[in-house]
Amino acid sequence: MHDTTCEVAIIGAGAGGICAGIKLQEMGISDILLIERSDGMGGTWRANTYPNVGADLPFLAYQFSFAPKHDWTNFFAKGDEIQDYHVGLAVDAGLDKKTVFGVEIVREQWDEAANRWVLHAADGQTITARFVLSAVGAYLNPKDKPDIPGLGDFAGTTMIPAAWNHDYDFADKRVAVIGVGSSSVQIAPAIAEQAAHLDVYQRTPQWYFPKPDFRTPRWMKAALRVPRLSSVLHEAILALLEIGLRTVIYTPAPLFRVGATVFDRVGLALYDLWLRLCVKDPEVRDKLRPRYGPGCTRGTLGGGYLSIFNRPNVSLHTTSIDHIEADAVVTADGVRHQIDALILATGYEMFSDPESYRAGAVIGTDGFDLGEYYNTVGLRAYHSTSVAGVPNRWLLVGPYSWTGTAFHYILENAVRHITAVLDEARTRGATRVEVTPHAQQRFHTDMVERGANLAHYFGVHCAGSNTYFVNSHGEAVYVRPWTIYQSRKRSVCFDRDDYTFADTRDEVTQ
Repeated sequence: MHDTTCEVAIIGAGAGGICAGIKLQEMGISDILLIERSDGMGGTWRANTYPNVGADLPFLAYQFSFAPKHDWTNFFAKGDEIQDYHVGLAVDAGLDKKTVFGVEIVREQWDEAANRWVLHAADGQTITARFVLSAVGAYLNPKDKPDIPGLGDFAGTTMIPAAWNHDYDFADKRVAVIGVGSSSVQIAPAIAEQAAHLDVYQRTPQWYFPKPDFRTPRWMKAALRVPRLSSVLHEAILALLEIGLRTVIYTPAPLFRVGATVFDRVGLALYDLWLRLCVKDPEVRDKLRPRYGPGCTRGTLGGGYLSIFNRPNVSLHTTSIDHIEADAVVTADGVRHQIDALILATGYEMFSDPESYRAGAVIGTDGFDLGEYYNTVGLRAYHSTSVAGVPNRWLLVGPYSWTGTAFHYILENAVRHITAVLDEARTRGATRVEVTPHAQQRFHTDMVERGANLAHYFGVHCAGSNTYFVNSHGEAVYVRPWTIYQSRKRSVCFDRDDYTFADTRDEVTQ
């Protein structure tokens, strides 16, 4: 493939790319191309196949509202079933035939003369497109090379959650897991049952909530076949979240600060009880206890994670790692912990981190460099999707994207806005669309002002939590300080003059 041309290029064929492709086709745009760097569709759920992988939200929330599925095997869907769900939707929509695989876009360059994007692939191929949707997701690249001295000297087996080695036999092996996030919570219990010994290395204690998982009973599957029942239940979930978000956003600052302190104290007291129920050793309990509030991190549903520390073959280490040798992890106290296998569950580059956007990767009008802008000025995007200086291009997950529930809802919200803009462009006969700097700044100012309570909580109550709700610039750009219903309504009910529309002769239409 060389110099392929399409109307809309979608970078990424995960859940976001699939959602966008379906909705674009529904509005009559068929000349689309999905560009996927891996060898298959599905994104996160294609890549992550580690033991126990699955959703940490009930299936009622973890699916597209336009494609409800009533027969999930478990109340918390497993990874392989989520993957089948997404790919099934793509195949049904014919998107698999509009996808190129093994193509990694490394540079996006706006061609001002042609009013098109030129997408440069790592292998030298080029794709030109009128419009570009970046559907690369929220978790961009695994941090598979953490800055640990001697990591390259390890002679045993190393793996990451997103590239699991299913051929490796953990039986009778000594295993180390570095990291205690959502993937570790699912991996560690499975490894603990097989390994001779498991060492878990924790830098920052996390919150682990109960996970009331169960196989979906027949009566529930039958009930969900009733037309629109799934939608009604999903709306009920959204209504509860709406109340919570309204409380957080609109409570007067002095009252909010008192309430946040009470919330944290009550949460920590209840968590102490939960730890007592799950973990026998008081020293281990103390290591596992967070020193910050329950709202500071996304939190994980622990399942059987906490109880693994009652096993004689599992050790929790909170002493920092000094270096790694050919057959051991050496901690700062000089102790060598011999291992055969090393699992690096050290997280991902996040969409909310400026450094995730490389200089030179996206070049808009007059040499505008998106990566340079994000790393100097900060993360800005109108409705979390479009950036001034970068015409005809949208992010599906951008600053202030999280709107109160699962990523399926976030993706639908973004696509709802993007398709509304594209529909307006089609009505005006426009081939060039760009958000105005004023509209972008107005949106960002609104985020900062309405997000004052959230910024206070994340900045003050979450000190020491290492939360990704606050990025390296100290900005809390993860959560959008609008309620769920506000986000949904405003995604389509926005002032069309917030964008400029140019026709095929590059004349601005009003």
